[in-house]
Amino acid sequence: MAFLGPSSPQKLPNCERSCGNVNISFPFGSDRCNYSRSFLVTCDRSSGRPIPFLGKTKSNIVIKSISTSTAEMELLMYVANDCYNSSGARIERKRPSSRLSNFRISTKNKFVALGCDTQAYFIGERGNETIRSGCITVCNSKNNMSEGSCSGVGCCEISIPKGMRSFRMSLSSYFNHTNITDFNPCSYAFVTEEGKYTFSPKDLLDFKSQETMPMLVEWAIGNETCGIASKDIDKFLCKGRHSKCDESYTGSGYRCRCLPGYEGNPYIANGCTNINECARPGHGCLHDCVDIPGNYTCSCPKGFSGDGRENGTRCTSNESLIIKISISASAATIFLLILVTWLYLGLKKRKLIILREKFFRQNGGIMLQQRISSDGCSHDQTKVFTAEELKRVCDGIKEIDRATRKLLLFNNRLQ
Repeated sequence: MAFLGPSSPQKLPNCERSCGNVNISFPFGSDRCNYSRSFLVTCDRSSGRPIPFLGKTKSNIVIKSISTSTAEMELLMYVANDCYNSSGARIERKRPSSRLSNFRISTKNKFVALGCDTQAYFIGERGNETIRSGCITVCNSKNNMSEGSCSGVGCCEISIPKGMRSFRMSLSSYFNHTNITDFNPCSYAFVTEEGKYTFSPKDLLDFKSQETMPMLVEWAIGNETCGIASKDIDKFLCKGRHSKCDESYTGSGYRCRCLPGYEGNPYIANGCTNINECARPGHGCLHDCVDIPGNYTCSCPKGFSGDGRENGTRCTSNESLIIKISISASAATIFLLILVTWLYLGLKKRKLIILREKFFRQNGGIMLQQRISSDGCSHDQTKVFTAEELKRVCDGIKEIDRATRKLLLFNNRLQ
């Protein structure tokens, strides 16, 4: 297998990078400009307009688009048909097939059949295994058909099995379309990317004008995984500054991908370039968008804070933040003041209790308690007077002698 390094197409002269409206990106290319013969593209200009063919022109496989970012290629595949006249005689039959040994039929395609007397079969090969699948549609009129709905009446479709590298289509009829040739003389079948075809009952009468339909195929480099292929530095293609080998790919061979935030062709040196997200709609920045290598950031105006994104913390006024901080600080201060006041009053009360206890002891309080206890006096016989009462009593002091004084108290009791 002939091989050219990832930068070789840029160095070789006369490498066509486009054919008609199709961009031809490495590993695809014309002679001496492709990775291998499997990726050969021939630009045919014999008809007056350039047409890109996969391989040589005799392959009859027309390329509609090539994507290096998804490792997919869109091809134009022929439509199969099986046509009859009003007498039930077959007047035309096309049974196209496709053998793409180095490409796989994408599961994004559907196998579609049109007709009201139609048996359609998809026969595919996956390694040494042959897989047959298909659908049947039978109807007597167009009355129960819905525009835009391939529901099984006049139109049926099935999914494509995974891993198909080649296939052929087969059409047959139960009654050779007799009694329905006025609105459906032919059966049709084709493989096309899902969403590329919309059913119309008018197609049952004449779909011959649609000779081809777009079909999606997948491709990869070689037969080795990323781990094995990367050991051969000279031949390994995913060695650009912003490219990497796609470890998630589980098929045969390997694929290259640009790093997040970059786009372009990951199969050539310096093929992945920075994406300027700020220049595209939908970046999600509320105010200023700042592009950085491989990413971008959003900023808030002066006096605001946040990530500046619609789906993030957005932008919040710093004044609001100051108010919130002030309220929180005030609440904390009030709480502390209340706590300090409570502690102060508690300590003061305890101090008063201690002082009262001290004065009680200093002024014979303990002796008084002992005397009361020894005299057998009850609390009813003991009276504690207020300062005002004592003042009135003191006015009636009578001197007994020079050494002793006593107070004449209420009820002639000494205290």
